[in-house]
Formats: sequence, structure tokens, C-alpha cells
Amino acid sequence: MTLLGIFPLRLKDSCITQRILIGGILALVFPVLSPKLVVADQKNDLVIGHGRRDSHKIALTFDACPTSRPDEYDKKVIEILIKEKVPATLFMSGRWVEKNIETVKFLASQPQFEIANHGFWHPHMLEKDDGRIERELKRTQAIIKKTTGKEPRYFRPPYGEIDDRVCRLVHGQGLTTIQYDLPSGDPDANLSAARIARTVIRDAKGGSIIVFHMNGNGVHTAEALPEIISGLRKKGYTLVTVGELLRE
Repeated sequence: MTLLGIFPLRLKDSCITQRILIGGILALVFPVLSPKLVVADQKNDLVIGHGRRDSHKIALTFDACPTSRPDEYDKKVIEILIKEKVPATLFMSGRWVEKNIETVKFLASQPQFEIANHGFWHPHMLEKDDGRIERELKRTQAIIKKTTGKEPRYFRPPYGEIDDRVCRLVHGQGLTTIQYDLPSGDPDANLSAARIARTVIRDAKGGSIIVFHMNGNGVHTAEALPEIISGLRKKGYTLVTVGELLRE
């Protein structure tokens, strides 16, 4: 496993700052990186950005961040995953779980889905003290376990922001930090479903962890998913959960 490179190339996204791994431009963008952010040339075995590159497996992941909307659940996304029998890892904020208890129970009852931790209030973790970060993690673990009977093993930091201090705190709670090497760009309303699908299918590699949204922030996610699933399978990839990907 290798650490995901994080570069400050932002897409329109109110939920997660999707940062794109682009080899070869580190020298150009490194001066503007926050010194706190974990970047590609640092060694940190506690953050996983993708699986083995010689693998034929890819993990689709879906973030469920809290929003200000009454409806925070894109049911069509889940219906497509179930219909196509696609395993996926669902990163849920504790606040989202709290507002969607019955939905979470249903999702956890589906064997193909893996439930994971996405913080409670979805704060900028780098700005919070150790105690606040630990409370975010523990409170989310507690409500997910209470709701589903299952205790998450994986954590994705809100906004994709992580540093060595947060890594250690996450690890101290028995969690593994999961980033991604391919942002779908689905929160950007200017990206059509066709473009999202084309980009994901083109850029996916063996071991990729791809991030989407299932809370309504993914404007064209449900529309793009069928083509993405079909396209990745035609290229010979097997779609799995993060847990299955990492077992390799």
C-alpha cells in the first residue's frame, strides 16, 4: 500500500476537498502546500490512498456528509449498486447517521456494503485539538455501532485533510485512514454524467479507491454510475469494498 499524494487542486465540492494525484507536477505545486498536509514524498504507513497496482480490483467508495438539506440521501445511487451487485464502502458522518437512522439500518443489512467512519460533524480536523478529534471519532463509532451492530474499521477525513497528528489520533482509536487516488468530481454541477463516467473509466487503475457521494452532493452520480460500473468491468476490473481491496 502507498500513501496518497495530496495536492491543492480543488473541485467545486461543499463536502470534500477532492485533491487530484498528478505525478510530475510536485515541484510546481509543493510551495503552496500547507506544511501540515501529508504529501506524496512523505512516509506514513497509517494513510492508504490505493491498493496494489498489480491488482485487478477497484474499490468504489461513497461519502455521506451532513448537509443543510432535509433530504440527505440519494436513494438512486444505492438502488443501482444493489441492482448491479456492486460492493461498496460507505463513509458516514455521525450526524448523517443520526438523521438517517432507518436508512443506515437498511444499508448495514446489505452484505455488499461496508460501513465506515467519516467524522461526526464533518469539521476541518487540522483546525481542531486532539480532544475534539477523538470525540469526533468516538461519537461516530458509537452511533454507527448502536445503529448497525457493526463497528467501523476505516476512517476518511472530512475534506480529505490529514496530517501526521491526525493520523496518529485516528490510529490510536483502532481505525485505518482511507483516502483515495481518484476523485470522481461528482459534486461539480458543471460536470455532466458522461464526462464523469469517461474520466473515471479512463483514469482508474488497479487498486484504485474512487470517491463519490451518496448524500445528494453528487449531482450526476446516479446517472453516471451504470456506465462507470459497466466500463470498469469491461476493462477487467472487479469492484470490491475497501476491506476486500486491502486484504490483498
